[in-house]
Amino acid sequence: MKNSLKIVVVLLSIFIFNITIVSASTNTNERTENNYLVEDWVKITDANKDNILNTPAVNATEKIYDFADLYSDSEEIKLYDEISKYIDSYNMDLAIVTINQNNKLSPQEYADDFYDYNNFGISSNRDGVLFLIDMQNRELYMSTTGISIEMYNDYRIDKALDSVYQYMSDKFYYDGTYNFIKIIGDFAKEGLPKNNSIDGKESNLSVLIKAMVIGLIVTVIVMAILISKNKLVRKATTAEEYLNKDSVNIKKISDVLISSNITKHRIDHSSSSGGSSTHSGSSGSSHGGGGHGF
Repeated sequence: MKNSLKIVVVLLSIFIFNITIVSASTNTNERTENNYLVEDWVKITDANKDNILNTPAVNATEKIYDFADLYSDSEEIKLYDEISKYIDSYNMDLAIVTINQNNKLSPQEYADDFYDYNNFGISSNRDGVLFLIDMQNRELYMSTTGISIEMYNDYRIDKALDSVYQYMSDKFYYDGTYNFIKIIGDFAKEGLPKNNSIDGKESNLSVLIKAMVIGLIVTVIVMAILISKNKLVRKATTAEEYLNKDSVNIKKISDVLISSNITKHRIDHSSSSGGSSTHSGSSGSSHGGGGHGF
């Protein structure tokens, strides 16, 4: 009897816990000018206070915020489990947000603000990822913060979004989100991308630098050999003494400049960190990220 009672209690607890996760996913609190509901690190200014007030205030522990109602209750529970595994395995936060209406200037701004003004992130750097499905703009957006900026460079972000956008286009939102979590988990398992590389593939700049160094080394070696072979028995006092007069026929040639043409190439110095483009959110916090239409 006691064992049966314990089983009932455990099952009831699990049921209540799961219902709490599902029902809480769209719960929000009201922000006001008397209480912006943001962390102390956020500096409230005239420039960003509207951004704060227009950002839903949520409980950062819930991780799934399905405002567009794209997932069933059971799907949301499964996604929560996958998110928890990701956070535990890689020590980076992860939040999933779906919306039908975007009251911001762009999916990028919505994602960055939602992350910054809701206390997401692990460690003082607030490491983590936010995945936004914007149904109004038909765009997927991945926002990165802290170490996640370095972990997910532009190549990895594009790869993750490219791999799931077809699911979203076909309205398989759960499958797309599940695969997104798996893909970014696989990248995190590989570790940080190599310096001056794109996901392990050498960049053109890296190849160029290596080629220049190798060329310089070869040139120095060849010059050293030639110089050693051209040492004479006595010192030459004029340049002509270095020549074999019977084998050299010198002709005087003069160059005339007819025209000139200068070609200029722009070198892009975009803000990046290990191949990750960055920008500042309305909070002043630095983010990486990228989007993909569906």
